Amino acid sequence: MITVLAGGNSSEREVSLWTLRSIQESLRRTGVKYTVVDPAAPDWEKQLIEIKPDVVLIALHGGIGENGAIQEILQELNLNYTGSDSNTCRLAWDKNSAKQLVFDLTIPTARWELLDKHQVPSLDSPMVIKPNREGSSFGVTIVTNNVQLNTAIKNAAKYDPQVLVEEYLSGRELSCGVIDLFGSIQTLPIVEIRPNSEYFDFQAKYDETSGCQEICPAEISTSISNKIQTMSKQIFQKFGISQYCRIDWILVGDTPYFLEVNTLPGMTKTSLINKELAAAGISFDNFIKALLDTTKYSKQKKIPS
Repeated sequence: MITVLAGGNSSEREVSLWTLRSIQESLRRTGVKYTVVDPAAPDWEKQLIEIKPDVVLIALHGGIGENGAIQEILQELNLNYTGSDSNTCRLAWDKNSAKQLVFDLTIPTARWELLDKHQVPSLDSPMVIKPNREGSSFGVTIVTNNVQLNTAIKNAAKYDPQVLVEEYLSGRELSCGVIDLFGSIQTLPIVEIRPNSEYFDFQAKYDETSGCQEICPAEISTSISNKIQTMSKQIFQKFGISQYCRIDWILVGDTPYFLEVNTLPGMTKTSLINKELAAAGISFDNFIKALLDTTKYSKQKKIPS
């Protein structure tokens, strides 16, 4: 029996429910029996204990789904689950820690600093203000002058008391999926995002009427594509990511700069990783099947002592 964990009470609950629909359609097509448990329910852990699923397919986004909390609970319940373990999710969810690890790999990333809502950035405008721990571009503001600064920091602090301030890089937005489902780690074709808005915000990501263009494979040179895929694989391995992730980049001239890692990327009809899988010739049904199969036979994840 497969149990899909979806919903939750994060700011990305709606996205999780969209991902759930895609997964349900796939499981029905392939004849896989499943149940759905919503962590927003007070008795969700009890439900899981009673069901005793072979695999928990995590379809959560944001909050406890991506910050390692759900994974830690599932580890304590001794249940197999899809995706990365609690430590890896916690690391990737914390943008400051993730950027520091990538910086230590000598992979380019925008200059940044971590502040609380009462501190003033030392970086000059333009800059990007965002919550240190949040997803789907919630709380993100591009600041072009100091007049906007206070409001932008307050907006980010609504989602997390820690605020990440990055230098603004003007370039082409790219994303690279990485999977380890078919016997080896492989990178997916890179997708380029051309939003009509100032940046790839929530509406651009999930609204099919937003006019956002997503080109896959991206129209970039082979050398740049190879560079991004090589660095994405490095990050996948260094973070200890399991099964799949999506890594976001911005291309300035010929230099790709790391933006962030998403250990539970959306699987909605408009999601980037779905487009990358299709471009790689991997059907969504085969992706979900491989996700379940490689979880089923993987070594049980344990919480470090």
